[in-house]
Amino acid sequence: MNKFEEIRKEVEMYLMERFKYRQPFVYLTISNVVATRQRVKIDLYLRICRIKGLFPHDCLIIARIGFREERIGHGTHFVHFLTKIAVKYGFKHIGIESTNEKSKEFAEKLGFHSIDGSNYVATTDSLIEYFQN
Repeated sequence: MNKFEEIRKEVEMYLMERFKYRQPFVYLTISNVVATRQRVKIDLYLRICRIKGLFPHDCLIIARIGFREERIGHGTHFVHFLTKIAVKYGFKHIGIESTNEKSKEFAEKLGFHSIDGSNYVATTDSLIEYFQN
């Protein structure tokens, strides 16, 4: 199993446990994107980036994230989990891509910094510090 598939499996196990699903629903695309199948509770699209572009080359990028129940901690809990995964697999950054007003506020609350007004990034070190406080 390669690192991308390992990350997919860990994300799947996390989401299945947190949201009490019994059937697997997370898959890995050919371009190394971890995504969820059509589900009522969760909408996730996570890019595993190892090339330099707008985001740093060692970045896990949340391209889309949504939960049916909002503002009860699912997003923060997921970013905390994702920070641990990033450290485990040698990623130094986590990004949030193409934010809207709600996700911009969410990113700023967690200490992410704007790259260009619409995309945000944080170092894993700063996120670890945030979650320790």
